Amino acid sequence: MTALYYIGITLLLLLIWPVLIFSSKARFGVAQKLGLIPRAIRARLKALSERPIWFHSVSVGEFNAALPLVKAIHEKYPQRPIVVSTTTGTGQKLAMERVSEIAEVIYFPYDTFFSVKSWLDAINPALFVIVETEMWPGLISQCKARNIPVVIVNGRISPRSFKSYSRSKPFFGRYVKMITRIGAQTENEAERYRALSDGTVPLETMGNLKCDGLVAKSPEEIAELRKSLNLDEDDLVFIAGSTHEKEETAVLSAYTKLLKKMPDRNIRLVIAPRHPQRFDRVAELIKNAGFTTIRHSHSERFKNDFDVYLIDSIGHLATFYGIADVAFVGGTLAPVGGHNVLEPYTYKVPVIAGPRLEKTRDFARLLQDRDALFVVKNDNEMTEQLERLLADDQLRLEIGNRGNKLLLDSQGAVKKGLSILEESLGLSNKSTPVIQSEKNSGTEKAPESANQRGVTA
Repeated sequence: MTALYYIGITLLLLLIWPVLIFSSKARFGVAQKLGLIPRAIRARLKALSERPIWFHSVSVGEFNAALPLVKAIHEKYPQRPIVVSTTTGTGQKLAMERVSEIAEVIYFPYDTFFSVKSWLDAINPALFVIVETEMWPGLISQCKARNIPVVIVNGRISPRSFKSYSRSKPFFGRYVKMITRIGAQTENEAERYRALSDGTVPLETMGNLKCDGLVAKSPEEIAELRKSLNLDEDDLVFIAGSTHEKEETAVLSAYTKLLKKMPDRNIRLVIAPRHPQRFDRVAELIKNAGFTTIRHSHSERFKNDFDVYLIDSIGHLATFYGIADVAFVGGTLAPVGGHNVLEPYTYKVPVIAGPRLEKTRDFARLLQDRDALFVVKNDNEMTEQLERLLADDQLRLEIGNRGNKLLLDSQGAVKKGLSILEESLGLSNKSTPVIQSEKNSGTEKAPESANQRGVTA
């Protein structure tokens, strides 16, 4: 079955090869993804004194989730080498900025036999950690053949993905059962993994690592940010974060209407598109809506009443929520499924979102239960909610406190994730409920030296 999968993946790569070559987005890291390892990286990996822990996070969102766990394992076991892989160029850039001093940062290989084998030979990980959602049958099967434990942390399966996996359960279920341990974000996610594995894989609900990674900057730092943007004390700030195509148009329309409805208040708009390749496109949308674009990358600041601030760089949105009075979280009007609706509550900022909340459904429901998430269908409804929230300081404070309490109550996933990693590596005194039969994944072996290599799949 795995051999047929490898053939299919290889044929698919051959078919889409022109896209990989000519698409600026797709060709990031193509050589590494094909298993061609740069000499410098190979030399550093060969020189490691211990087998590393390999964390894989697809892009920016998954990396931000993994970051507090990566730091926690490094702080507790500073001699243990770490490898961090990403799939996208934006994820790679952020990983290089945030963890290159404590980890080897690489591009994740295509799931072909030779690409995966090349990296497993070079890294020889003691543990492979998947952050959130991805399932890679080729890599998982080769890890099993080498007795490398595979762990999922911050595990998430959306209802739509679960339906797809369930339809192909004879195939995907085989590889889910090879996983050593699963830490799911919620009990709903745990049930989906349990169904796919027929209950054979040890799993637990660990919460969401993204919550642990949401730590507010100091009031002094936020005050300095406001000053750098030339914001007055009485300025109200509306931030639209992680936006997608057509969402900026809705936000700009709502903002235009809001300025007419509240002419006596000075309201500033900040937009942070989700994907860098859309920065220039969004700047054009701002111009077409009758506003002036001021850009983070140019260190510009508010000067005129019709300035709109564009965060055209990665990794800054979380801090900018600290200056917001109300936030719109993107991927919710566009058919994406939503981004982190809890993130603005790091600073007690009320959240507006669209109805497409599939990927963040559990937290969205918890916020709605607390009357701390306002779901809108279009720009008119967005305008109504913005006017209501920006006109009432006390209402914003009450909503902000409710959402912030949920965020604080949801933290603790890093501690649970660390425990999962330790038990999978045999570093904990607790008995590790790893698979003990051939039906499931192999039992964890004692760590080998860096010079020992597992057999190939």
